[in-house]
Amino acid sequence: MPELSTALRVPAAQYLRMSTEHQRYSLENQRAAISEYAEMRGFAVVRTYADAGKSGLSLKGRDGLQRLLADVVTGQGGFSAILVLDVSRWGRFQDTDQAAHYEFICRDAGVNVHYCGEPFDNDGSMVASIVKNLKRVMAAEYSRELSTKIYRAQIQQARVGFKQGGPVPYGIRRFLISEDGTPKLLLAPGDRKGLKSDRVVFVHGPDEELKIIRRIFRMFLTQKRSIANIVKALNDERIPSTDGDLWRWGRVKGILRSELMIGYYVFNRTSHKMKKPVRHNPPDQWVRTKVTEPIVGLKTFARVQRELRLKRVYGLNRADMIRKLQRLFRKKKKLSQDIINECAYTPSAHAYWIHFGSLVAAYKAVGFICPPTGERHRYFSDEALLDGIRRVHATFGYVTIALLNKDPDLPDGKAFKKRFGSIVKAYGLAGFPTTKSETVSAARQRAAARR
Repeated sequence: MPELSTALRVPAAQYLRMSTEHQRYSLENQRAAISEYAEMRGFAVVRTYADAGKSGLSLKGRDGLQRLLADVVTGQGGFSAILVLDVSRWGRFQDTDQAAHYEFICRDAGVNVHYCGEPFDNDGSMVASIVKNLKRVMAAEYSRELSTKIYRAQIQQARVGFKQGGPVPYGIRRFLISEDGTPKLLLAPGDRKGLKSDRVVFVHGPDEELKIIRRIFRMFLTQKRSIANIVKALNDERIPSTDGDLWRWGRVKGILRSELMIGYYVFNRTSHKMKKPVRHNPPDQWVRTKVTEPIVGLKTFARVQRELRLKRVYGLNRADMIRKLQRLFRKKKKLSQDIINECAYTPSAHAYWIHFGSLVAAYKAVGFICPPTGERHRYFSDEALLDGIRRVHATFGYVTIALLNKDPDLPDGKAFKKRFGSIVKAYGLAGFPTTKSETVSAARQRAAARR
C-alpha cells in the first residue's frame, strides 16, 4: 500500500493522560501506539493535548482535556479527529454519561474520537456503542475497586502506626523505616519515601520544640491566654515554627487539638473518595493508634479540649469586642479572618462569628463593608471613600465619576453609588455642592479664582 503524503492525511489531535498507573500507560507508550494507528489509518497528528499525573475521575484539574474541548467547540484546533489510546484514557468518570457527553460535544462539532488501542472501530454502529459503554462501566468500576483497596490498605497501615499522608504538627517528625522495621533516616519537610515498601512512622522532634509545646498548653490552660495572644508571644520572642516561618493562629490551634501531643495517631476523621467532597466520618470509624510517648499529660490535654469546646467566647463583652475590632480596622484599613486571628488584642474570628452570627455582621458593626469581587480587590470604609472624593476635588478643583474611575487608589464610581445610594449623595457627605444651583455657583467661583 503506497504511503500517503502528509498533505493528504487527515489532521488529528492526540490526547494523552497518565495518572500514577504502571508503565504501559506512560505518555511515551501512548504516543507510540497512537502514532502507529495514525500511520495505518491515514491521520497526521498536528496537535497534542496531555494530562500527566491526572486522575480520570473528573474534568477538574485536567487542563489538557479542557483545552481540547475548548478548541473543538470554537473550531480553533485545526483538526478533524481526536486520537486516544483507549476509553479509560478519555476518562474513568463514575457517571458514564459524562464521558459520553464530552465525546458527543466533539462529534457534534464534526470531530470524531478514535480509540486507537480498542478492538472496535468507534463508527457509531450498535456493536461499537454497546462495547464502548461497557468499557466505560469497566473503567469506572476499576476506579471504585482501586479506591476500596487503597482505603483498606490505609486503614490497615494506620492501625499499626504507619503515617498515611498529610502534614505533621510542630514538635513531631517523620522517620523512614524499611519493610522489616529497620530504621533508615529522618525525613525533612517535603521529603518523600523512595520505595513503596518503606514505611513512615512518627517520632518526637528536638527537646526545645517539646518545651515550646508544653508552654503553649500552659499559656492556654493556666494563664487563660487566647490563641491569638499566644501567637503574638511566640513571634515576639522570634521562636520559629517547624519550617522557620512565623507562628499563625491555625498552627497553635493545631497543636492544641492534635492527639499526637498525647502520643496517638488518629486517622480517617474525614474521607475524600473518588474526587467527591470531603466527608466527616463518625467517631466510630476513626482509627486511633498509640505511636509515641505523650508530650503533655492526658488530663491536661482533656482539659484543653474541654476549653476549646466551650470556646471561651461566650464570656466576652460585645461592646469590648466591637471596640477592639474598630481599633484593628483603623490600623489595617480592612478586615479579614486572617487579620483578626493574627491580631494580639482581638478575640478570634470564630468568636466574632459566634457573637454576631457572621463575620459580615461583625464587619458591619464597625463600618467595614466587603466590596463585591472585582472592585479592584480593595477594602474601603465610608470615611475612606469620602476622603477619596475630597482628595480628588483638591487635586482637580472638582469631582466627576470619570475622575473617580481613573484614580488608581479608589474603586470605580459604582462602589460609591452602592455604598451611599447615589454619587450626588456621596458628594454631599464629602462636603461638596449637590444641587444644580450650588454646582453652578461653585463652578463660577472656580472660574473667577482662575482669573
